[in-house]
Amino acid sequence: MAKQRAKLAELILAHRPDLLCLQECFSGTPANPTLSEAYEFCPLAVPSHRGSCMVARRRDSPLQILSEPPPCAVGPCLLLRLRLGGVDFTAACAHLAPFQEYAPKRLQQIGGIVTAAPAQLPLLLAGDMNMREKETPAAGGAGLLDAWVEGGSPPGQRWTWDTRVNKYYDGGHEYTARYDRILYRGCHVGDLRVTANTPASDNPSHFLSDHFALMATVTLPQPPLPPPAPQPAPKAAGPANA
Repeated sequence: MAKQRAKLAELILAHRPDLLCLQECFSGTPANPTLSEAYEFCPLAVPSHRGSCMVARRRDSPLQILSEPPPCAVGPCLLLRLRLGGVDFTAACAHLAPFQEYAPKRLQQIGGIVTAAPAQLPLLLAGDMNMREKETPAAGGAGLLDAWVEGGSPPGQRWTWDTRVNKYYDGGHEYTARYDRILYRGCHVGDLRVTANTPASDNPSHFLSDHFALMATVTLPQPPLPPPAPQPAPKAAGPANA
């Protein structure tokens, strides 16, 4: 397991994202010293049906994790406030209910996350949503956009689960799915791409996870302009001299 986590740290440090949303990767603060030195992890890790949801920022990034309001759990989701360039936004890292029959539960969980996030701030929700394609409209119903759909649904960036090539588990049938998603409102998410979808070593069956990872570029709205400075009142004209 230590070697697997070292490979994960290697992948993360190769891409150097400003923001990390991890599920099922670690229990508690990562023991891998290389990753801990490069990333500041939110002290709260939220348990899900399997593993924990964790969020971290790159230490040399201008992105800030705010302590107020404090991070919180909303079901199997870690919700916290971030700031970048004077703009506050909410980040949410989730690992929603598994299995096809629990689609209503996932819809309920997404609704709870959306309700808990302040409506006036941008929201970025990322993670293992376990959603099936027929559930895609549910995100729109909750007021969220789907980064893959909004990016034109590129076929090459669709599958985050592919047991045709990823033999992480022995046995089982071969299929593809888009379980992992980035949903958002009040900002823009572009350049979505799948990564960690090739073997992590010379062994063709060695993958970092049963899921592949997603990367994207997030563009926040411009910070509000400061109010105009008060102007001095005009001086009244006095009587003219005779």
